[in-house]
Amino acid sequence: MIEQMKDLPANVVGFRATGKITKEEFDTVLIPAVDKVADATGKINYLFVLDTDVSNMSAGAWYDDMKLGLKHLLQWRKIAIASGQDGVNRATDIAKHVMPGEVRSFTLGEIDEAVNWLSI
Repeated sequence: MIEQMKDLPANVVGFRATGKITKEEFDTVLIPAVDKVADATGKINYLFVLDTDVSNMSAGAWYDDMKLGLKHLLQWRKIAIASGQDGVNRATDIAKHVMPGEVRSFTLGEIDEAVNWLSI
């Protein structure tokens, strides 16, 4: 399940993923919210908290994630991925070399730090 996070700074859009993550949730929750921020500000400060195993993401969700990244390729200002999985954090650290903007990985215990970093 993907839920949009509340009580974030106005310049940050964030989501928490738990349990199974489907394409439909990307289509109805995540993508419209990111599109709205991109349209309104031209820049995206994005937080994705992966509070489930990465294997719980459906193939359709992975595809939508990739499409979203490409759709807003030049609008990503900062991307923070918080996860309890070392593999996800390593992949995020690799992504910072190919994605425009700044990309950082955080642990699940560092979500407040991630929000602070995104808001500056």
